[in-house]
Amino acid sequence: MVQSLQTAEYPLTVPCEDARLAELQSYCVLDTLPDMLCDQVTQLARSMFGVEIALVSLIDEHRQWFKSRIGLEVREMPRADSFCAHAIYSSGSMVVLDARQDERFADNVLVTGAPFIRFYAGVPLVTPQGQPLGTLCIIDSQARSHFSQAEQAQLEQLAAIVMERLEQLRNSGYTDHVTGLPNRARLMEVLRSRAQESGPVSRSCAALAVDICPREYLFDMVKALGWDYAEAFLVEVCRTLQRALGTTQVYRVATTTFVYLDDGDAQQRQQRQASLQRHFAHALEIHGIPHQLDIAVGILPQVDELDGGDVVRALLTVIDVSREEGVSPRIFEPAHAENQRYAFWVLSALPVAFNTPGELSLYYQPKVRLQDGACIGVEALIRWQHPILGNISPEVFISLAEKTAQIRQITTWVVRQAVEQAAHWAQRGRATPVAINTSARDFEADDLQCLLAQLLMQHMVPPGLIEIEFTESAMASNPEVVRQRVQAIRELGVKVAIDDFGAGFSNLSYLKSIPADVMKIDRSFIRGLVDDEADQVIVPSIIHLAHQLGFGVVAEGVECERTVRLLQHLGCDYAQGYAIARPMPAEELEEWMGMSR
Repeated sequence: MVQSLQTAEYPLTVPCEDARLAELQSYCVLDTLPDMLCDQVTQLARSMFGVEIALVSLIDEHRQWFKSRIGLEVREMPRADSFCAHAIYSSGSMVVLDARQDERFADNVLVTGAPFIRFYAGVPLVTPQGQPLGTLCIIDSQARSHFSQAEQAQLEQLAAIVMERLEQLRNSGYTDHVTGLPNRARLMEVLRSRAQESGPVSRSCAALAVDICPREYLFDMVKALGWDYAEAFLVEVCRTLQRALGTTQVYRVATTTFVYLDDGDAQQRQQRQASLQRHFAHALEIHGIPHQLDIAVGILPQVDELDGGDVVRALLTVIDVSREEGVSPRIFEPAHAENQRYAFWVLSALPVAFNTPGELSLYYQPKVRLQDGACIGVEALIRWQHPILGNISPEVFISLAEKTAQIRQITTWVVRQAVEQAAHWAQRGRATPVAINTSARDFEADDLQCLLAQLLMQHMVPPGLIEIEFTESAMASNPEVVRQRVQAIRELGVKVAIDDFGAGFSNLSYLKSIPADVMKIDRSFIRGLVDDEADQVIVPSIIHLAHQLGFGVVAEGVECERTVRLLQHLGCDYAQGYAIARPMPAEELEEWMGMSR
């Protein structure tokens, strides 16, 4: 049914405007690439009705944006100038036969200037929930005396096709099924569309990623309470984000990571970030269980002209940096991407290194008895010389591997090489105990015990020549299971050492039950022993405690003779570090041991 603006009033906004805008955002169609079917409809409309312009127009908060446009160059224009902002609230077709004769539009810049609108007809695009998103409209620079009921019906049929297409787009892989938010694919399309824009309507834009919690937190939640609970948690997080950011569109791009684009000025961006912090400052309660979330925010200050994949990758990278550094918000820096690429190259090259002779090798650092300086064993330390990347620091590739299953491959490789070397020395009458580092992940199964038993038997190595070093962090996840596995290793006759004692995860209660022979004091306490008063209190206390519990004590990171003498005075049993000897290949170690005798 035709409604003429010459006789009816149409408001630009209504009380349910927030709900309408939220519904529009949920369709994830703003700022996306052209759609072939929508373009075919607008081409057909222009041909059928003999007009200059046909549009699929969507009415955002402050603008109208065109999903399809035939006969018009710009992709958007201010909502205040929009005929469609009136048409969306009509109950049927809204027809303006001559805009110059309509008091509302006579002075409109689109009437007095290009495209010089005289005739307009638009049909609202209404969702199944009854919310108008925009219109299918036709425009001409020539006024008309009539627009028949049959023509209105035809335009309404075309509008129904467009609305059905918008529904299809909404449900065709662009929506996260848990939260109902647009997903990473939709964000990528929006970013691609922005990158193609040019001219005055293109705005500088930042992208912000909000990581609501460490991924492990959500995984533990699933294991403890199930997927249904975790999904309810994510839905509540989504609602909190929307309350904090208002009408700003939020995208879910990863398990716990959400992204929004912000083209406001610096003050507006700060206000939105402050709103985020306020809304997440209080615990979210899900089915009676409170969750105090530790959100991390990463910022990419400029996304225009960047590839969508680069934007998402940069945001996920800076979120990781924010988590690692404990700094939020954290602004993305190009060096972050370089570090991420290097890390990927390293992890990709590691499986090849296991099967390429000469890339991986073991160096050995002597440990001496402080009482007489005699070498009582060595620690096996892995080294990697890559043909292209060069010497890769163990601190780099081991820390990266610990985040993956490759750390267990490293341990297996080191154990095989170390046991074989211990067998070689023993067969030559130069039996030398070898200590091997392990990771917390090595104790997730009993593979290590089985491997040791197999190799000791295969190479006929006395078990006492092998020592397994583990840090207390291995006890964190399942202390009783780990204790049993360490005990099983010790029952083979293999010695066990607590490595890096005092650093990171140290829990005195575990010392009562850990089946170990040796405690190694972390180098962070030894390095400052000569000058630091606190270390001069802590180190003697650790030595005394270890002796009372029956552990031998090794000081790591001994770098000067003064430290050696002080440790001797304190009653420490053994030491290793640069003041004694640097790590060296087996051949050099044999020479060093010969000279040290």
